[in-house]
Amino acid sequence: SRKTTKSSYRSNGVFRIFRPLFSNQITRFFSTFIKNKEIFNKILITLGIVVVYRILSTVPLPGMDMTVFENLLSNRTTTEANYLFSLFTGGRLESPSIVGMGLAAYINASIIMQMLPYALPKLKEIQKQGERGRQIINQYTRFLTLPLALLYSFGYLVFLSQQNFSTSGAASYLIPHAPGSDYPTLAKILLMTLVLAAGTLFLMWLSEIITEKGMGNGSSVMITVGILATLPSYIVVDFSKLNISEVLNQLSQGNILSLFNAVSVSIILSIIGILVMIVVLIFINESQRNIPVQYARRVRGAESGKGSSLPIKFTLTGVLPIIFTYAILSVPQLLVPILEKVTQPESGFYQFLQSLKTSFLYASSDAVVNSNDTVYAIVYFFLVIIFGVFYAFIVLNPKETAENLQKSGAFVPGIRPGKSTEKYISSVLLKMGVAGSVVLAFIALVPILARDLVLSSTGSQLAILSGIGGTTLLIVVSVVLDTIRQYRSLRATKSYERYS
Repeated sequence: SRKTTKSSYRSNGVFRIFRPLFSNQITRFFSTFIKNKEIFNKILITLGIVVVYRILSTVPLPGMDMTVFENLLSNRTTTEANYLFSLFTGGRLESPSIVGMGLAAYINASIIMQMLPYALPKLKEIQKQGERGRQIINQYTRFLTLPLALLYSFGYLVFLSQQNFSTSGAASYLIPHAPGSDYPTLAKILLMTLVLAAGTLFLMWLSEIITEKGMGNGSSVMITVGILATLPSYIVVDFSKLNISEVLNQLSQGNILSLFNAVSVSIILSIIGILVMIVVLIFINESQRNIPVQYARRVRGAESGKGSSLPIKFTLTGVLPIIFTYAILSVPQLLVPILEKVTQPESGFYQFLQSLKTSFLYASSDAVVNSNDTVYAIVYFFLVIIFGVFYAFIVLNPKETAENLQKSGAFVPGIRPGKSTEKYISSVLLKMGVAGSVVLAFIALVPILARDLVLSSTGSQLAILSGIGGTTLLIVVSVVLDTIRQYRSLRATKSYERYS
């Protein structure tokens, strides 16, 4: 009996040591996941849709010459190939598939519908109708997605049809041209456009199912899955530049200097930098400024005395300023190759196009860091700040916020309701908008600057720096944190219902 008790005591002691690691977190998660049917169904629906999305991303787009694409990936670096597709699709899929356009049209339609109410009073009235107004705006967003998807798909295909990927002198196109012509047939382009637009609309439907019945925001979840799916290819490309067997052989002989060559040091520092940036992004994403708010109402003759706060997140605008900036700076890179084909070489407009190709607005195909890259980084930085401040006042309208506070009987301590409150909120929003935009600009530029630094010091590009930028990290961190919050909210709600 004494032996059994002693053994049991030791077992319980060991269990108590590891209980915070296993019992409090993992056990609680799986018990909630299994017992809570609603959470289980939401996670199952989300995972099922993600699997469908990844399967569709492997289905080639009809009309594409996949042999040329495979040769493109084998003869060129992954970053050069992905750059071509990132102009339209963000480089989030490994091949031009039937869902190769992703959700770009749907996201841009949502952004447009967020801004239009400030220009169209009728939409502003609809927006104020609560849940019904939100449903109407969502329906308008779906209608707008179709023409945008058709426009993006057509431009994407026209752009690809002009790219000659030949390395031996003979013409080699992703979209084969018609015999004796410099272009594919119009019927072929239109058919491929319809397929791509249909793929975008199908992804929009899947993302809305995740939002309504799954876990997290649907479009954000699918974008995050596309980002994470490209990570293995980037890692493989970068580590292929190292002779792993030779490095391990040198290490086994006690030669640790093999770890300190330029490429390996760049990879190690890049991985450490990405981890540090993730920690910083988590801190920034959770940071907010709370404006104190009090209510002047009385409850049954006694003053309530309860205060609240108006939270303003540090990353109020999210990644939209970066998206706007990238879209504007990418316009010359998209239009110049197309306009060159339809412009006479003797015209002045053709000379203007050539000058754009030598400016900072047009991406150079040479793997060389030059002065244009510095100018591009400076323009990029200030455009992100400008768009960030502008969009912050759209996300949180000071005038509407002040009016809503006044209608609900709330006020900021020491500030008169009405105009004074509006000015105070505007000043706080301006400071937060500038500070948040500066941080966003740095987040977007750090990977670019690191890529150029590695290129100038080692003479080679790292795919992980070109493919996984600050914007993509911010998206992944935001989506993961939002999904965790939704999971905890559902778990807390069900726990409350069980004891109520």
